[in-house]
Amino acid sequence: MRNFTPDKLWINYQLRNLNQLNPRRYTLTHSDETGDLFLVISSDYAYDKLTAMRDEVLGEWTTKDFQNYYFYVYVRLDGEDGTKSTARRNEIFIKELPTALKAIKYGDPYLFTVYPQFNSAPIYIHFQSDDPKYNRIEYYQTFNEY
Repeated sequence: MRNFTPDKLWINYQLRNLNQLNPRRYTLTHSDETGDLFLVISSDYAYDKLTAMRDEVLGEWTTKDFQNYYFYVYVRLDGEDGTKSTARRNEIFIKELPTALKAIKYGDPYLFTVYPQFNSAPIYIHFQSDDPKYNRIEYYQTFNEY
């Protein structure tokens, strides 16, 4: 992913209503060959876009009180080889997540225009791993940072 380039982002809205917030989910995948990013914005994750490599970024808007939203992201650190590549995949995700978050923000301008408060919503990343050393949730600032 490296640097975010808007003309390399392909967006596929699959929402019935652009105002829909709950659920509003994002599936971000990429092509290693072309550097293109593919963003699906839908009521559910685009499971048909997931590959055995599991290098996608899955995110969703969520709330506990229907007023204060936050953005929750899932990334899978364990690879096809189990936890053997977890440390390396952790490094890659940490490096690439800012680009992924920029792509999600850029790819859903309607949301950030209609609900400008979402620019200030906290972002949490759930680094998922079977290895307790890597399985964690981290605060990643707000979309104002991206």
